Amino acid sequence: MLGVRSLHGLWLRWNRRASARRSAGDWTRDCVVIHGLGVGIEQTARFLSVERSFEEFEAWIVGLNGGTLERERIDRINAALSGEAYAAQTRQRHAEIETMPAVLDATDLADWQEHGYVVLREAIPPDACAATVEAICRHIDIDAGDPSTWPARRHCQGIMVQLFQHAALEVARRSSRIHKACAQLWGHADLIATNDRCGFNPPENAAFRFPGPHLHWDAEPTPPIGFGVQGILYLTDTGPDQGAFCCVPGFHREFDEWLRALPAGCNPYDRIPHEAAIPIPGHAGDMVLWHHGLPHGSSPNRTARPRFVQYLTMFPARIGASSARSAT
Repeated sequence: MLGVRSLHGLWLRWNRRASARRSAGDWTRDCVVIHGLGVGIEQTARFLSVERSFEEFEAWIVGLNGGTLERERIDRINAALSGEAYAAQTRQRHAEIETMPAVLDATDLADWQEHGYVVLREAIPPDACAATVEAICRHIDIDAGDPSTWPARRHCQGIMVQLFQHAALEVARRSSRIHKACAQLWGHADLIATNDRCGFNPPENAAFRFPGPHLHWDAEPTPPIGFGVQGILYLTDTGPDQGAFCCVPGFHREFDEWLRALPAGCNPYDRIPHEAAIPIPGHAGDMVLWHHGLPHGSSPNRTARPRFVQYLTMFPARIGASSARSAT
């Protein structure tokens, strides 16, 4: 057995044959375990949507990690869930992030407070962006420079690319610059990177129309919305009309009051102020970080070039640490 704390309980809760109930903190613990083990949430849900033994589940996790799982990774998960002290390697990493120079300046942080989003410039270098684009193209079996190959793309759900594990994706997940930006927003460096998927948003044409996601929330739209950070990393230069990320600036500051003012029984999604949304363009390597209270989504690509992105954020490893920041 791997010896990962709470992994067996997660298997019981997620396995379709099980009837174990979830407590209030189970979701947070499950996210720490799943992302800490280098696995995606959607991957886990799919794997356990059919009957699997716990031994099969552990073997699957190890397989996704190339056949081995670092002891330091397991120890970090266990310490985060138990509240025990981290090993020296983890403490050193946190100290390095805490003491490195800020990557978001006073203007960036003021914009975050006011608008609920910030753009981290040059989050990863150009060669890392190019390597990730190449990995995506290989995975979906297309040529980025040949539009005739784009319609036949594989392993996609709409504009989402089901690529979770690849060495190229680890550059951003291990980036000190991204870690520092998230640490500035959260107020501490004890954060875990998500193992999310990628995105390929081709230009619209007669055979393809943008399928979404349109403006939405990934957090449950109920008050209080609390604090959360999400992120999208541009892997190619992306103009405002090239399927850029869109959001409603400043909505996080009024979200709770707005929700409480809705008529009884009203679906919040029916009242999203679409007219207030703006596109956020960026260069290859730029990362948009936004407060999870902002309605957000992608947009139709009306250029001749596809949009490539990697979805990524970081969240607190310790249970209860997510309450360290308020909604503003």
